[in-house]
Amino acid sequence: MVHELGHALGLPDSTSTDGTPMSGSFNNYPDWHFSQQQKGRIRDGSYRSFLA
Repeated sequence: MVHELGHALGLPDSTSTDGTPMSGSFNNYPDWHFSQQQKGRIRDGSYRSFLA
């Protein structure tokens, strides 16, 4: 569900198995999190006024 929320907030699928919710690897659940780059894309995306 977090993966799909990431898409709703403008994040693409991860290009590698980096352990974030946007990658295809959920082996570290529940210890994974969005990377700093992904957090920045969410903050700077089209929903930035809603998230402020």
